[in-house]
Amino acid sequence: MRHIGTIAAILILAGCASTTAPSISWVSNVKVDEFTDQKSCSVSVGSLYTKSSVYTYSNHYYPYIEVVNGDLRLGVKSGGKHPIPVGDVQIRIDSNTAWTISSSETPLDYAPKGTLDTMKDYANYLPEENKELVEATYKTAMESAARSMSPFTATTGDKARKILNEMLSGQKIKYRTVGLNQAASSTGEYDLDPSLASALQQCGIKL
Repeated sequence: MRHIGTIAAILILAGCASTTAPSISWVSNVKVDEFTDQKSCSVSVGSLYTKSSVYTYSNHYYPYIEVVNGDLRLGVKSGGKHPIPVGDVQIRIDSNTAWTISSSETPLDYAPKGTLDTMKDYANYLPEENKELVEATYKTAMESAARSMSPFTATTGDKARKILNEMLSGQKIKYRTVGLNQAASSTGEYDLDPSLASALQQCGIKL
């Protein structure tokens, strides 16, 4: 299991470190939220590999599979120190029909609770028939904004499992973002080699 980090577009390699990077492979990475203790394990690829770490570039996108509290997620994320919004994406494995994953499918790991509480205080002064409508409308707007600005786009459930099944039996994955951040590197392609199954096993991801 390797640490997955971020790196800028310009790299400076100094000292006795080797400049020969190993071949690209799928790696697993475990994270535990220091405030909520929520544990997640993800499988992805990178742009620069060392013996102990994998680094991603800014303005680049990477396919990933993740399990958060038992919930399987699969999609595309942005890399680098300052991730950018991803938007809708398309994924295609070999010659199979391409999958489209909308940002509206992306799960929200947290709700803007403080802001929603402020809105509830305001709504308390409204007539009862308007109160619930205002709260629901505001919550929907906040969740939509959060998804559109998310540095990852992912699907869950049966759709995620079907895509992962194709990946495990496929040879190559291609992906692209649709209609957003076209100035970034919006397309990518990676081999689906045995390292994928190995990394999934390290995360305990089973279909």
